[in-house]
This record gives sequence, structure tokens and C-alpha cells, in this order.
Amino acid sequence: MRDVPAVAFDGVDKYFGETHVLKDVDLAVEETEVVVVIGPSGSGKSTLLRCANRLEEIQGGEVRIQGQSITDPDVDVNRLRQRIGMVFQSFNLFPHKTTLENVTLGPTKVQGVPERDSVEIGARLLEDVGLREQADSYPNQLSGGQQQRVAIARALAMDPDVMLFDEVTSALDPELVGEVLSVMRELAEGGMTMLVVTHEMGFAREVGDRIVLMSDGEVVETGEPTAFFEDPETDRAEEFLTRVH
Repeated sequence: MRDVPAVAFDGVDKYFGETHVLKDVDLAVEETEVVVVIGPSGSGKSTLLRCANRLEEIQGGEVRIQGQSITDPDVDVNRLRQRIGMVFQSFNLFPHKTTLENVTLGPTKVQGVPERDSVEIGARLLEDVGLREQADSYPNQLSGGQQQRVAIARALAMDPDVMLFDEVTSALDPELVGEVLSVMRELAEGGMTMLVVTHEMGFAREVGDRIVLMSDGEVVETGEPTAFFEDPETDRAEEFLTRVH
């Protein structure tokens, strides 16, 4: 395989109307790397993630997944999205389907995996996220933390090359945050390439291979976790860390 980043943003610009929300962003995520994006609200973190699978269109620059430009007009966006798992702040589970049905829907309907094989995959993934016993439960019978773990299993069922996590614990009660971060930690240890937007600084420091600070649509600083948290290079990073600690 070519030695190219799993995800690359090259001079990316994004506008909402006249508001410039991403300003000439350069960022690369290497294979098996966990890059954690932090920063104040409104800094462009979630928009950056949504540009990685063309949920948002960019107005300048280029986004590449494993060397393939996703901004190419000829690219098959649906096929591309199968390679990129995304988990959102809201769980977006189908309320009328069981936990297992939510997880198996993608492989069966989108990828054409035989139902028996999908069920096997789904059962294994639910076990991986600690929810095998809840396979026949419906979303409204689960806690928020359990629903988010189902959402992670659902994204993994498509066997993605990259996982995007957008503030996946911010809607959860504090006591439920740990169970979701634990699943993400295990994924990182298993070598999954991950681009994570979070406000959980302990997780960022412990699990991230690299920290990226965004502010006002720009990448302000990037660095290895210990150096970033203990000796930030920029005044903006120091100011941000003072506020969140």
C-alpha cells in the first residue's frame, strides 16, 4: 500500500454563507493514529469532521482519504462513506429496530452481506462493546451510554478504515461517559485510525497520539499529548488549557 495518510486536509476552506468557518486547514492523520481535536465552541472542530466524509462540501483545498480525493466530482460518495465510520453526539438509532437490527442494517442493506453473516458480525460487535445481552432490546430501553455504544458498533459493522467521533460523550450524563470512552480506548489500542473531537481532556491526553488545537477555524497548535498539555507553544493553547483545567 502507498505510504499516504489515512486522512489528509490540504488547505481546506469552508464557508457558511459569509462566515469563514475553516481557514486554510492543513492536517494529516496517519494509519493507526489517534488524532484528538480540541478547542473552544465554534472553532470549526465538528465542521472539519463533517468535511472528511462530505457531509459538508468545502469551498477550497482538498480532502483525501488514503490518497483519494473525496472532492473529485467523479468520486462515488456512497462507496467512500462506507470506508469512514462516523459517530455523532446524538445516537441516531432507529427506534423501531432492535439493537442488533440497528447494527446489522448497514452490512445487509448497503454492502449486501448475507443476513446470517451480518447477524454474526453484529453479535460479535455488540459483545465487543459490552452489549451482547441487549441484542433484542430497543433503543428506548437502553441508557444513553448504551445507545452510544450501539452507535459505535453500528459504525464498526461497515468495517471502516477510519473512525470519526464527534463529541460522542457530550450528551451523556457524567457517570455514563466512562463506558463510551472505554470502548474508544479499546479501539485505539486495536490499531483503529481515529479522528476524535472531544472536550474530555483526560481521554485526549491518555489515548491521543497527537493533539490538535483549533480556534476560529484555524489549526493553532499540534503536538504530542504530554508536550502539548505540559508545555504548550502558543499563548492561545496556554489560555485554552487554563480555562479547561
